[in-house]
Amino acid sequence: MMTWLLLAACTRGEDTGEQPPVNRPWEPFIAVEGEGELMAGAAAVSITPDCFESFVDLDGDAEFDKDEELLDCGCDRLCPDDEGYTAPDEGEGDGKHQVVWMAGFQNNRPAQGVHDELWARAIVLDQGDVRVGIVTVDLVGWFHQEAVATRELAADRGLDLDHILIVATHNHEGPDTVGMWGKTESTNGFDRDYGDLVVEHSVDALEQAVAALTVVDEFVVGSADVRDFSDRGALNLLRDARDPKIIDPNLGAAIFRDGNGDTIATLAHFGNHPEAMADENALLTSDYVDGLRKQLEEDFGGTALYITGTVGGMMTPLGVTHVDADGTEWREYTHERAERIGREKARIAKSALDNGQTVVSPQLKAAATIFYLPVENYAFQAGFLSGILKRQLFNYDTTLPIGGDNVPEVLTEMDYIAIGPLEMLTIPGEPLPELAVGGYDGSLTGHSTEPIVDEGNPNPPDLSQAPEGPYLKDLLSGEHRWIVGMGNDELGYMIPPYNFQLDENVPWFDEAEGDHYEETNSLGPNTAPLVIEEAEQLMTWVQANL
Repeated sequence: MMTWLLLAACTRGEDTGEQPPVNRPWEPFIAVEGEGELMAGAAAVSITPDCFESFVDLDGDAEFDKDEELLDCGCDRLCPDDEGYTAPDEGEGDGKHQVVWMAGFQNNRPAQGVHDELWARAIVLDQGDVRVGIVTVDLVGWFHQEAVATRELAADRGLDLDHILIVATHNHEGPDTVGMWGKTESTNGFDRDYGDLVVEHSVDALEQAVAALTVVDEFVVGSADVRDFSDRGALNLLRDARDPKIIDPNLGAAIFRDGNGDTIATLAHFGNHPEAMADENALLTSDYVDGLRKQLEEDFGGTALYITGTVGGMMTPLGVTHVDADGTEWREYTHERAERIGREKARIAKSALDNGQTVVSPQLKAAATIFYLPVENYAFQAGFLSGILKRQLFNYDTTLPIGGDNVPEVLTEMDYIAIGPLEMLTIPGEPLPELAVGGYDGSLTGHSTEPIVDEGNPNPPDLSQAPEGPYLKDLLSGEHRWIVGMGNDELGYMIPPYNFQLDENVPWFDEAEGDHYEETNSLGPNTAPLVIEEAEQLMTWVQANL
C-alpha cells in the first residue's frame, strides 16, 4: 500500500511573506509506505574538487598570508619541475589563486591538496511501488535548497524516487558549502560551480544505486554503547566541550546483504564532529569518517555510509587522547590519529552488527514535513541579507527594519524514514544530545569520573531548570532510534532554551561567559522548541497513519 500526500509546497516556497493558512490541518508533504520484497542498491561517487592551486605555507597555520608564495601551477597543482608534469593547464601562470576555501574553523584557509577523496554515497531502498534514496556528502553542511535541487535533477533523469534524504557528515576538512569561511568574515566562501558538481554527483550516486538494486536477503540492525569499549569510556573518542556534559553513547549500525551473502551496504550512525584534524590542516579529507568507512568495507565489503548524529554541544574529538586497540596513544592532530579514531568506531559498529537483530520482512516507510524557523540571530540576519549565507528569507516586511515582530524566517524540512525497527528522524542542523536523550541526571557524561558541570565554570547551567522531556528519541517507537543531524539542511546549533545565554554587551557576536559559543552559531532560542514541536506533530501523524 502507498500513501501519497503532496501539498502545494510551491506556494509555501514563494517569497510572499505569507504564512500557510492558520487553520490548515497539519500533515506531511509526503508519506509513503512500502509492501512486499525489499530491494537495495548502493554506490559512491567522488565529490573531491578538481580545480584548485596550492601555496607555500611558511608558518604552518593553514592560512595564505601576503608574504607566502602562490604555486601558480593550475588546476592539477603540478608545476614544471614536478614529476608527472606534461603541459600548462587551466589557471596556470595567470597570477590568480584558484581557491577552495576550507570550512569549519577560521577564515582564509585555502586547500593545499588532497589527502583522501570526499564522497557522495547513496543507498536506494525499493519496496513495492515505493523508492527512497539516502545520500551522505562529506561536507560541513548542505542547505535545503541544495536538497531540493538534487531531487529536481533526479526527477529529470527519471529515477522515480519518492523521496531523497541528504545528510552532510559535517566534515570540517572539506570545502565551504555554507559560505561562512571565505577569505574574510565578510566574503562568501561557497563556489557555485562546486555546489553544482555536488548536486550532479549526488544524483550520479543515486542513479548507480538504482541500477544496482537487488533483493535484500538479510537485513541486520544493531547498536553498541561506546563506553563499553575502553577504560576511558566515551572519552576515548570524543568529549563534550560545553556544560552540561551530556553524550549520547549509542552507536548504531545496519547492514544489507543480498542472496549470495554479499554486502550491499553498511550504515553507521553516531554524533561527533569530524574535526579530528583540527584547524591547521590544509589537505582535503573526510577526517575520521574515511577510516570508519574503509574499515567497514574491509570487514564487510559493499558501500559504507556514515550517518551524522547529535553533534551539537559540542561533541568533538579535539582535545581527546585516543588510545587504539593496540594501546597506542594518539594526541597530535595527524591524519593517522583521525584514521585510528574512525577505525575504532568501525570496530564498535562491527560489534553492534555481530550482536545485532536480523529483521524478517522489514517494511519501508517515509514521511517529511516543511516548516519555518525564525532567524533571531543578528549575525545570521546580516549574513543572509548580505549574501554571505545564500538563503531565501520569508515572512517579513522588507520595507521595515528587522526586529520585534518583523523577524525573517527560513524554510526547512524534517524527515522520518523507517526500515523495520530502525527509525530515523532528521533534524535540520546540529542538535545538542540532551535534546535527544536528556541525561541531566549525570548518567551520560561519557565516563563515571566525568562531572556533568565543571567546578570551575564561572557561569554554570541551572540544571533544576532543565526540561523533563519527552526528548526526541522518546517520540520514536522503534527498537533502534536514530536522531539524524544535518538532515537536508544546516541551520546551526539547536540549544535547550533554559541554557541559551547571550553576551550582554555584544550578543550573537561574542559568546557569554561559561562556554556559550553555540549561541553565536544558532538561529535563536526558539529554534529547539519549534523543532521539537514539529517532531511531535510529525511522529504523532506517522504513528496514526503509517
